Amino acid sequence: MPARRNRDPPTPIEREHRAMAAEKATPHLLVIDDCTLTCHLLTALLTAEGYRVTTAHDGTSGLAAARHHSYDLAIVDLHLPDLSGIEVAGLLQPEVPFLALTIDRSPEAVQACIDKGVLSYLVKPLDAESFLRQVQVALERGREQRNLRRALRDNHIINKALGVLMGYFQRSEEQAFQSLMAYASTHNERAFRVAGRILEAIEQMGGSKNATRRGNGAGRTRARSGPGSAGLP
Repeated sequence: MPARRNRDPPTPIEREHRAMAAEKATPHLLVIDDCTLTCHLLTALLTAEGYRVTTAHDGTSGLAAARHHSYDLAIVDLHLPDLSGIEVAGLLQPEVPFLALTIDRSPEAVQACIDKGVLSYLVKPLDAESFLRQVQVALERGREQRNLRRALRDNHIINKALGVLMGYFQRSEEQAFQSLMAYASTHNERAFRVAGRILEAIEQMGGSKNATRRGNGAGRTRARSGPGSAGLP
């Protein structure tokens, strides 16, 4: 029987990309509203549509929930007993997109939400059909934003790796890029993972060199302070 090839454990970036692939699974929504009845009604509406729902009744508990779990969307009431909904939404972003939920129709409240990047502004009492439609649109927009952030992060890693290849192997940008892509294609790997391994290898080499320098320096110090050196000025 052929020996199994040992696979490297997934990198943090790989785990993030796997999470992205799993985003089509049931979205998880966070509802933050101090009205228990509103939480019950929204939970009933959302779970009937197949969503997973977690509720919190103030800003502090909502933020605590967001620290322990990943949510696809937050639905935040603007008037919470401890923190303003705008403040909570600002602390949740950019990782968690949000919908604003309020009875306040004033232009000032709407503008404050727009300034914070609200995906939609929902005024109570809610129309169930319109509410669910807004949730679906917000989830799609939130997914697009996350994909864009991941793409930018991957691009940054690849650019750093290209800089290493250009400097270390004295290659042009085009040569470095072609080498990276050729290696990734030959080994059936994604370019961002190959780039990540290049950066990790360079960091390890830097650590080894620093350790060697420290060891050599310590050796020279011991040689200078060895036997017979006690009386030297």
